[in-house]
Amino acid sequence: MPYQKLTDTELLDLLRNDDEQAFRALYERYWYKMYVVAHRKLRRKEVAEELAQELFVMLWQKRDSLKILNLPAFLGITLKNLMVDYIRRNILEEHYLDQLRLFFPVETFTTTETVQLNDLTEAIQNTLAQLPEKTREVFILRRFEQLSIREIAQRLELSEKAIEYHLSRSTSFLRQNLRDFVAVWVVFFLCP
Repeated sequence: MPYQKLTDTELLDLLRNDDEQAFRALYERYWYKMYVVAHRKLRRKEVAEELAQELFVMLWQKRDSLKILNLPAFLGITLKNLMVDYIRRNILEEHYLDQLRLFFPVETFTTTETVQLNDLTEAIQNTLAQLPEKTREVFILRRFEQLSIREIAQRLELSEKAIEYHLSRSTSFLRQNLRDFVAVWVVFFLCP
């Protein structure tokens, strides 16, 4: 069957019946278009690729339950939501990195200290990025926004025990992955 000649509706019907070839045809038809939209908005190749990929993973995973009347509109709206979530997460992370920079006023540092601070900031950012999304969000809300465990639980609609678990997990992970920067932390916290 020449899948490329089928309409979106026909391909979606086949997709609902777990037809991988139909999925592949939809993927080939729309992935690059979705990538271009994401890249144009976010101007980051890797992120655009990741979001376009995530969009199609979601399409495959929810193929049984999706009621799609207009596939291009559905893909566009879903991609827009993925981009908004990505931007929201990164605005939070950038906000917290700015807060970290305020905590360590750079103008009082020597060149070496500035380089160490930049290395530390980059290491923190990279390590936070490795955490699962919910764990990272809990850590950021607790450590940078200084919300209480109860406030975080209410905001994220999780139990306080779940928040404590995420905090314990993130703290342990950060401690393990940032142990090379202990000396830098000591300099910044203990030296005037």
